[in-house]
Amino acid sequence: MLAVGFEEDVEVILETLPPKRQSMLFSATMPAWVNKLARKYLDAPLTIDLVGDQDEKLAEGIKLYAIPTTASSKRTILNDLVTVYAKGGKTIVFTQTKRDADEVSMALSNSIASEALHGDISQHQRERTLNGFRMGKFTVLVATDVAARGLDIPNVDLVIHYELPNDPETFVHRSGRTGRAGKEGSAILMFTSSQRRTVRSLERDVGCQFEFISPPAIEDVLESSAQQVVSTLGGVHPESIEFFIPTAQKLIEDKGVASLAAALAQLSGFSQPPSSRSLISHEQGWTTIQMTRDSAYSRGYMSARSVTGFLSDVYPSAADEVGKIYLIADEKVQGAVFDLPEDIAKELLNKQIPPGNTISKITKLPALQDDRPPSDNYGKFTSRDRGFRGGSGGYKGSRGRGGSRDSDFEDGFQRSRSYRTDGGRPRNSRTRGDDWLISDRRSSRSPSFRNRDSGFGGACFNCGRSGHRASDCPDKRDY
Repeated sequence: MLAVGFEEDVEVILETLPPKRQSMLFSATMPAWVNKLARKYLDAPLTIDLVGDQDEKLAEGIKLYAIPTTASSKRTILNDLVTVYAKGGKTIVFTQTKRDADEVSMALSNSIASEALHGDISQHQRERTLNGFRMGKFTVLVATDVAARGLDIPNVDLVIHYELPNDPETFVHRSGRTGRAGKEGSAILMFTSSQRRTVRSLERDVGCQFEFISPPAIEDVLESSAQQVVSTLGGVHPESIEFFIPTAQKLIEDKGVASLAAALAQLSGFSQPPSSRSLISHEQGWTTIQMTRDSAYSRGYMSARSVTGFLSDVYPSAADEVGKIYLIADEKVQGAVFDLPEDIAKELLNKQIPPGNTISKITKLPALQDDRPPSDNYGKFTSRDRGFRGGSGGYKGSRGRGGSRDSDFEDGFQRSRSYRTDGGRPRNSRTRGDDWLISDRRSSRSPSFRNRDSGFGGACFNCGRSGHRASDCPDKRDY
């Protein structure tokens, strides 16, 4: 209360109290300014530190998660995180700005009851919002750090850091909204790829450890949605149920259990089949595919360029539509992951694959190679989102991807000009994963690229050299 602008009000209260009294001040953290305030308002104070020298500064009942995301996919993922991890309970979503609090709250309101809380809201409206949240009239409170301290909000099941806090202390206060009074809770930190080192610094400074997770799978979202609908059915008044029994009996006689399943789907908001979602960019309508190759069946190492060559030989339509390609960061595995449109991915998975290669749909991303410059500033966001959206300065598939910006393309184009295009090693390559920039992905937009009789711009997945397909490889093996 003293830290967020109520110091004068506290002083007025203290002046009306009897001179002989016992005063106690409580704080989740003990920075220097707290000790200064204690000396100002207390007489020879006794400090009781319940944390002491422990590295962990959070309550034991709080489970911490961290999820990589992009600016364009945050709101989609946010909805699913609330559905799966809050399980119908109370959630506080913390943003950096008042504008974001309003916009995120409005976006969530389309599917989940939510309200915003920030400094521009009048005191009267704040009290109404907090009371409504406490009483369960809505389940998601989207707030700035005004709600991080000093508010009595019991039974919060989930805290989501929609944006990184400015410092470790704020992270502790935010996360402390859940797991109170010995209860358990969860806190999820959303971060972009360029903020990964900041997350590691946060672990060190707070003395905590995150469990890194992927966005909830569609199956998990469907299951959680159905469970929440079932739990709300218990609140229907028995007299209301009586009116619908004849219709329910007739539906069961005509369609059996399918009629109940249809009702659950409608109430869960999934009257239409959900589309797949990319694990890389989190965009709907895309499927993430993993390709691995046995080193005994090929020479050299795998690159994104050789992946394109493989797709061109097995299923040219997939090569035309492939999205971002990332190499797996495991020296024991020659593999890569990439996005394909949902219908193209289904066709590819049904194709016959040459021996020594595997193609599969995955539900969780493996560790991926990353050559981006590190960032280690709390709450500092770069002017350009360097998340998964732009790859490593590379190109997107020929179909293009939603949410991209012209600056992303220009950045990738300018970087690619520093590489050779004659099939040799890249001049300025920092990692082996960079050699895919040798391939001019712009050619995928031209009709000649789609013609298999034209010159082949990819690389052979058999020998790794450019200029020919595996079917024409001079080193082709007898499969």
